Amino acid sequence: MDGRSDSLVQLQSRAVIAGDAARVHFPGSVLARFLELRGRRVMRACGALWYEVPGRFLMSLPYQSLLNPHPGELQWMIREYGAVGARFPTAAWSGLESGLYVIRRRSYEIDSLHVKQRPRVRHGLERFHVRPATKAQLLSQGRALNLSTMRRQGRYEAEFGNRKRWEVFVEAAFTCREISCPAAFAGSRMAAYMITCREQGWLHMLHQMSNHEDLSNFPNHVLTYSVTRQALEDDSIDAVCYGYVPLIAADGLNEYKMRFGYELEPHRSAILLHPRINTMLNSGLVRAAVNLARKIEPRNQRFEMIQNVLEGARSSRPAPEPC
Repeated sequence: MDGRSDSLVQLQSRAVIAGDAARVHFPGSVLARFLELRGRRVMRACGALWYEVPGRFLMSLPYQSLLNPHPGELQWMIREYGAVGARFPTAAWSGLESGLYVIRRRSYEIDSLHVKQRPRVRHGLERFHVRPATKAQLLSQGRALNLSTMRRQGRYEAEFGNRKRWEVFVEAAFTCREISCPAAFAGSRMAAYMITCREQGWLHMLHQMSNHEDLSNFPNHVLTYSVTRQALEDDSIDAVCYGYVPLIAADGLNEYKMRFGYELEPHRSAILLHPRINTMLNSGLVRAAVNLARKIEPRNQRFEMIQNVLEGARSSRPAPEPC
């Protein structure tokens, strides 16, 4: 048996499905368990944990781990789990320029913020109090904030919009002790909330939703500042992560995070599609059709996402082996 076949057999013997992957101590296992409880498929392969996102794409965990998987092993994983493709952060492969928004442990006060953010945070602190939301508060008020946020952003995710799916999400959050739900309150009314995950010295800000009618009083600003400050005062936290650079244009979001002191730690985002799907979608004809659709509807985020995924798949290649 050749070396590649050996590596694939070893990969198959190491592959662990959802529950086992989440129970063993492995980087990313805390977030993997949270995702599993929400109904996401989770697997372990190619030296990392992976979870399925809508569209049957696999994403690697933890977010800060840069991977250099063997392309044959990666293709085996994609075929084995019936995925459309996989996306992972890397410094070894080529791919899309990307990165994580990170702030590492340091002194953090209002004066640490961009000058334009300081009055907004001060204004918000006068109107909102940040404290953990209870399960009952998230169940009764959180979904309305989800719907308000998704309307504003022109998107919809059933996990946050469907009542039963939202109940599953909240139950999962309160089952995992490493998941926290800080929120900005005006009295008993929730104006914004955040879902965070602590693991291996990192605090990950996973989701943030808010009520449109409260935005003029800056509940998101208060929440971002308060959660960041509290984390950086915690000796067990080495870094706070505010997510990936998205695959769609989000200049306002980038500016928002940078003005809170977050820095972009760059990496490349590699994308590998299932071979049959890559042959079908990454033809010149399909790319031309997608480019035309983008010109006709330049604000359509779905077309933008497809265009960037195809470009990522076209440009992603493993590092050349040394001679």
